[in-house]
Amino acid sequence: MASGIFNVGISGLSAAQMGMLTTSHNIANASTPGFTRQEIIQTTNMPTLTGDGFVGTGTNVQTVRRIFSQFLNSQTLSAQTGAAEMDSYLAQIKQIDNLLADPSAGLSPALSSFFTGVQDVAANPASIPSRQSMLSGAEALVARFQALDQTISGIRDGVNQQVISEIETINAMTEQLGQINQRIILAQAAGGGQPANDLLDQRDQLVADINKEIRVQTTIQSDGTYSLFIGNGQPLVVGTQVLSLQAVQALDDPQKITVALLGPTGSTIYLPESMLAGGNLGGLLSFRATSLDPAQNALGRIAIGLAQNFNDIHRLGQDLTGALGGSFFNVAAPVVNASSVNASAATILSAQIVNSDYRVTYNGVTSNYDITRLSDGAAAGSFAAGSFPAIVDGVKITLSGAANAGDTFVVRPGNPAGSRVIPESDNSGTAVLDSAGSNIQALQVSDYRLVYSAANTFTLTRVSDNASWTGTGASVAAALTDLATKQQVGFTLSLSGTAPTVGDSFIIQPTRMGARDMSVAITDARNVAAAAPFRTSASLTNTGTATISSGSVDDKTYLPLTAPVTLTFNSATNQFAVAGAVPAAGNISYNPATQTSVAISINGLAFTISGTPRNGDAFVLGANSNGVADNRTAQLLGNLQTQNTLAGTPGSTTASATASYQSAYSQIVSQTGNKTREIEVTGKAQQALADQAQTARDELSAVNLDEEAANLMRYQQAYQAAAKMLDIAGKLFDEILAMGR
Repeated sequence: MASGIFNVGISGLSAAQMGMLTTSHNIANASTPGFTRQEIIQTTNMPTLTGDGFVGTGTNVQTVRRIFSQFLNSQTLSAQTGAAEMDSYLAQIKQIDNLLADPSAGLSPALSSFFTGVQDVAANPASIPSRQSMLSGAEALVARFQALDQTISGIRDGVNQQVISEIETINAMTEQLGQINQRIILAQAAGGGQPANDLLDQRDQLVADINKEIRVQTTIQSDGTYSLFIGNGQPLVVGTQVLSLQAVQALDDPQKITVALLGPTGSTIYLPESMLAGGNLGGLLSFRATSLDPAQNALGRIAIGLAQNFNDIHRLGQDLTGALGGSFFNVAAPVVNASSVNASAATILSAQIVNSDYRVTYNGVTSNYDITRLSDGAAAGSFAAGSFPAIVDGVKITLSGAANAGDTFVVRPGNPAGSRVIPESDNSGTAVLDSAGSNIQALQVSDYRLVYSAANTFTLTRVSDNASWTGTGASVAAALTDLATKQQVGFTLSLSGTAPTVGDSFIIQPTRMGARDMSVAITDARNVAAAAPFRTSASLTNTGTATISSGSVDDKTYLPLTAPVTLTFNSATNQFAVAGAVPAAGNISYNPATQTSVAISINGLAFTISGTPRNGDAFVLGANSNGVADNRTAQLLGNLQTQNTLAGTPGSTTASATASYQSAYSQIVSQTGNKTREIEVTGKAQQALADQAQTARDELSAVNLDEEAANLMRYQQAYQAAAKMLDIAGKLFDEILAMGR
């Protein structure tokens, strides 16, 4: 009996001691990050059968268990990676928000100052100081565009460096995780399968730290180790095997550092950035794709739009020396990068933003409509009536009715819808043309990806919203031509070199370098084209009340005028006879009895005659010799400040100008500010979720010092009771021995 009591006391003493050790361990690690509270699991020993029934033989400690919930841990990980992503995103976007919204460092003051200079030239066209001030304002505007772009590029470089740093951090932690997995296997094997609690805590804390850098998914293996996956199941850690991430240059963008996985065989597997969500790394990649790239593209779009629109008008003017105007700004070209893994490396894809007017003339000999690009005078195509709509430089031109030989139209895609085609006043046919908007109006703040998806088939995808279009044809060139009919995107595409291979891809950045590569093309103030290259006048011998407007230029092909063009009114036929025009123009009808004015276009020169002419009254179009005080072109240039010349609706399917330069910039500021606020609010909500999840986890698993103090007292009392039991058992044993003596 004494030995039985002695054994029971020993087991109780041992269990109480184990309980005190475990409680003391909990108390000591109450502030250790990731520590999970532990408790002993006790069971009774096998009882002994006696004649009086089963008699207990004490207790034993089966294991020391972590108070851990996989569900609560997963909830905490999910919330924490989301909060880390928002924090990382917010830290980056605040830089752009502060930059663009700065009232002194933003674009708005430079735009306003530049157009003030233009208005000054319009008010004082003969003044060299005014012209020089306009050039200085242009240089300041270009410098502001470039400064903003340089700052954004600096943020981009910073993101690249942080991506590299994040990948190094993740690789270091995954290497540690592989080592801890190995230690868990060895420890639990040596312990007869008992859980290595402290190592498991270290493992879970390390997973939580990795999860704050990039969202991970975990799988528990049969040996108790974790396997770690990212994205759509790409492995980082499988048991004790560790795979590394790599910071690599993107396949199609040398300015972008992206993420790849180094495979077990040493192969490099590029990971789509859309898969790498969550954590600090996910926040950086998301910021770059959804805020940084659009902001730089939008700034470049304004620069390209302003430069192209300004050049279009300036080229139709006349400078102080009497020469036709040239380009005022140098305009950036789209950036095209072929993927570094393209099979046909010799193939070069080029993209071009063409913002030109066109002259369409019906050729009675071949029965074709011949189209000339007015920006450079090059032939842009010849189309039979049945082949319309015609696609020229990405601009769609439609036709209804029939033309007569010599009928001519000036197509101005940059004009508002409904006024994009100007027929020559002496056209005799019934043909009516219309046009889609210009490429400038169609530009979106997005990159594009072109893939040669099948034989003679191209697929173009807008990166911002994944909208895509497919072009097919009998040849590679025909496929690109067909693609242009599907959607006007603001640029034209052409291929040179060898034919592409199926799977080849190209990234197209139409406006990315628009602000960086913009510059002023002229340096001499005399070359500012403030005047118009022709002037109108009424004959001094006119006896009627008709007047002629100052006029404007739609097409400068036949400028400068080498001889005057005279319009003489014949009251018998109610027509103006045109003499001196090259090419010759026909008679132009005007009935003063039923009309108060007539808008006339002759060889691209537009003007209006109003009032009542009398027979023989004449009006003359002549060269604008010594037109130093003429400000007609300067006024048109100044009007650009408030005109809607850019698309104001991202993702629009039509080329519609609904935004001025200032409103387009305000849209960037507004969108960036709204996104910053959205990320800030979302981040606070995500942090609240993370705090709630952590609280729920801590309520179960964290150390409560009051509870542990109570447990310590309980185990102390149990230890004292077991010790007393041993004392009694010893005395009983001594009594038994004494009885034997």
